[in-house]
Amino acid sequence: MTTVVRVRGLAFETTEEDLMTFFTGLPVTSALVVYDATGRASGDGFVTFADAEAAKSALGFNKQHLGRRYVEVFDSTPEEMTSKASLGHAAAAAQETDSVLRLRGLPYDVTIPQVTEFFDGYGVGDGHVTLGITADGKFAGKPSGEAWVQFPSQDLATAAQSAKNGQSIGGRYVELFPSTAADRDSNSLKADSNRPKSWKGGKGGGAPFGGLPPMLHAGRGSGPVVGGSQAVKIRGLPFSVTEAEVAQFFAPEIPISPAQVTLTRGPDGRHNGTGFVTFASANQASRAVDLKNRQYLGSRYVELLQETGGGPAYGG
Repeated sequence: MTTVVRVRGLAFETTEEDLMTFFTGLPVTSALVVYDATGRASGDGFVTFADAEAAKSALGFNKQHLGRRYVEVFDSTPEEMTSKASLGHAAAAAQETDSVLRLRGLPYDVTIPQVTEFFDGYGVGDGHVTLGITADGKFAGKPSGEAWVQFPSQDLATAAQSAKNGQSIGGRYVELFPSTAADRDSNSLKADSNRPKSWKGGKGGGAPFGGLPPMLHAGRGSGPVVGGSQAVKIRGLPFSVTEAEVAQFFAPEIPISPAQVTLTRGPDGRHNGTGFVTFASANQASRAVDLKNRQYLGSRYVELLQETGGGPAYGG
């Protein structure tokens, strides 16, 4: 028997102080909460005691409640604890450079502007928010209740997580975790690659959201927009363009939100020069094409094609 025990089944919000307090009456010297490769609490923790006898006594806390969950307590070793800690620290270090938070527990009809407003004061605009899509199963293509938010700096991301974790959006409390741009982009790629063939649009398509890619085209206070005639495909975009820049391209004649813009990506996760804009009506979409087709956006002129109810022709 060593001086270390492993605790499994921890709630995501459990802290190292909570772990130490859990073993009240025993001489605890340190505690560790383990994080997985995405930076989220894994549900495991380790506690080190002053001596092996105390660690043995700690096994008597097995299947007792720590906060809202009962936990399991096992004999462990310093080597196992060090190995798990190294993985957690590496994941945290990798995420320090991304300044991304992942939100879980969102209402399924949440909009990008609602998420932006939730983070008011933290430098977040509509173009910094990506709503999650269920990648597979019978709910494939539908909102997953998750989102990713890119902050201007890691300090702002950390401050936002501290202040906003557990607060409510649309009547539901949400959980915030450190994440990465790769995690965010992976969700979009999986949702796109796993969508049913009938979603690909084209002649005779009948795809959801008017044949658009399986992403949310949400304006303030609305759900997904249905009806292909409201959608405009844009080709020839600069590869570095943002949703906010596309929205600005249509101003002031046709003011839109970045939330109405979707930039499509290739298999490597990079923007491929194509995007879609969902307008408030078919007439507005038609006017946008008349005003902006073959105009310059940045250094490149772009082509605008109004989609039809059958969905976009991706090959064109």
